[in-house]
Amino acid sequence: MELATLFLLVLLPPADATGDTAAAVTASLRHELGDVAMAIAPDTLVTPAMWQGEKAQMHARFVVHVAWKGKDTATIELFAPATAKGAATYHSERKLSFASQDSKSERGRAIGLVVAELLRESPSSALVPAQPVAVAAAMPSHVALGAMFAFMRVRTGNWAMGPELTYDFGLSQALRLQASGAALFGSADQYSGIGADVGAYWDILVSDHGHHALGIGFALGAVRESASGTNGDNAQTTSTWNLVVGPSLGGRVTVWRWFRLVGEADLRATSGTMSISNKTEKNGVETTTTHTFSRWRPGFALGLEVAL
Repeated sequence: MELATLFLLVLLPPADATGDTAAAVTASLRHELGDVAMAIAPDTLVTPAMWQGEKAQMHARFVVHVAWKGKDTATIELFAPATAKGAATYHSERKLSFASQDSKSERGRAIGLVVAELLRESPSSALVPAQPVAVAAAMPSHVALGAMFAFMRVRTGNWAMGPELTYDFGLSQALRLQASGAALFGSADQYSGIGADVGAYWDILVSDHGHHALGIGFALGAVRESASGTNGDNAQTTSTWNLVVGPSLGGRVTVWRWFRLVGEADLRATSGTMSISNKTEKNGVETTTTHTFSRWRPGFALGLEVAL
């Protein structure tokens, strides 16, 4: 699906695509150019084929690529992609040097000023699009990997816990898809559950530049569970496959650059239940206790996420 036309697409190194540098670049360009349609994306996620040629997925009047040629030297390239078959692509380049003590905000502001200057020097004199267009994100808002420690109540008095890995792919600034896998273990009943799910999540509250967010989601998955009961001195293991489905509430807080503290609370429903029996004998009297695992299972997880 082709994205809405942008006036300016800015490609930054992944470390600068979010945070103080990106915020300063955006503010500087807004001050110089006004309210034009533009977007910032990591250059690792955007290939030239995505914005060049007749089959380009995104059409931008100008594309800027910023790359670091050293710790304090940036190369800024401006492209005006050809709009007609056989036409040449305009290209301009500028190098910008910084002092080692310059902050990310100062560097971002300077980069924005240089980009605005390159635009004014370009052959196209119309810096404002002829028709207003909606601002559209050139790329998904983020791709992220997460590692969390999760807890889930599988039955009364039995909380299972273990690692959970997540992979997030942003479809927009607020909507994202998530795939996750978890392995949970409970000391009671020798419970174990290994499963995976996929879900869609919507960030209903997002801070400026997307550093912090709170969202809701819905996930569907499958889990293989097993538990052991006792029959006298013998252990009997029961296992089953279940579908799981349910809502989630989660949030993220950026703690440093692309590192985020993430947490979520879930309520999962299983397609079936599993029961185990424990037999005990006291004073010659045998007693059988049956435990049935919950169909509705609350849980929560806390961990770290790395934005790519």
